[in-house]
Amino acid sequence: DEDISKMIEEAYKKLGKSEMTEEEPKTAKMISQEITEKRQIEPKREKEEFKKISPRAQKKAKELGVEVKLVEGSGPGGVVIEKDILDYFQLKRETSKTLIEGKEIEKRIPYTGIRKIIGDRLSQSKFSAPHVYFTISIDMTKAISFLDTYNSDLQLKVTINDLIVFVVAKVLSEQPNINCSLIDEEIVYHKDINIGVAVAIEEGLIVPVVKNASKISLSDLSEETKKLIKLARERKLMPDDYKGGTFTVSNLGMYGIENFTAIINSPEAAILAVGEIKRVPVVIEEEGAERIEISPIMKLTLSVDHRLIDGVVASNFLFQMKHYLQLPRLLFQ
Repeated sequence: DEDISKMIEEAYKKLGKSEMTEEEPKTAKMISQEITEKRQIEPKREKEEFKKISPRAQKKAKELGVEVKLVEGSGPGGVVIEKDILDYFQLKRETSKTLIEGKEIEKRIPYTGIRKIIGDRLSQSKFSAPHVYFTISIDMTKAISFLDTYNSDLQLKVTINDLIVFVVAKVLSEQPNINCSLIDEEIVYHKDINIGVAVAIEEGLIVPVVKNASKISLSDLSEETKKLIKLARERKLMPDDYKGGTFTVSNLGMYGIENFTAIINSPEAAILAVGEIKRVPVVIEEEGAERIEISPIMKLTLSVDHRLIDGVVASNFLFQMKHYLQLPRLLFQ
């Protein structure tokens, strides 16, 4: 305190004052106290702001946008570990709400992780590849009947989606012009047919890939697809499980969606959107006469990169899809 008082007296002398007024000692004392308190607080603040953090926790904090100084460390000696970052992020996500007069009006969560990766890829695809869409309606009467018979002796049942993926692989093997990508200013036609199956999880959409789909049986393809979907929902996919896709199938029919347009999974050139099978009145023509029947109709919408695939090529693909799904026994001839 004596040193501080001397400093204040010297400051007054520089201002041309030989001594303090009656009020000034009080001010000097207050300033002295503030400086002393500040000196006591600053080391403590510096100590609080410095956090020991493990490399994995540092990486996870950067990925999730978490401020490390706000996280309490639970590791040895108070070290912040990866679990601390994840726990803090989850708590923040659950409690990040905007209140007005005690009422919740919105909730905010960081745009990070898988959601951001998926969003960035979809944005890049949508704004770099000119999308064109083609839709066709298919009578699924014979496909449903075929699966009823096919599944009668199987323990693990083949689904409509499995059959669609199987037909896609068959048509791509016959029409390889759609099984392509634009990579480094070159159009690459893939010899392997690797079909991605879009799976919805909480963080967004992930696309595991059925490799060499045209070379395996319907029952084997069904088993592989179910395994990949299960791994995706359990967050147990390996990197190789969602790499190398050449075409994607996205099915929202089970959610009651009749028709939708999907964004191409870059660098692929096309994606097939599958809608609900819905019973609707259909006009049937036979021997020059017409009648109305109620039939199970499904809509398929093909999104293509118009830089690589023309309208006629896309139309031929959908026509062949319809041909096989309305006459499924031709698949095995």
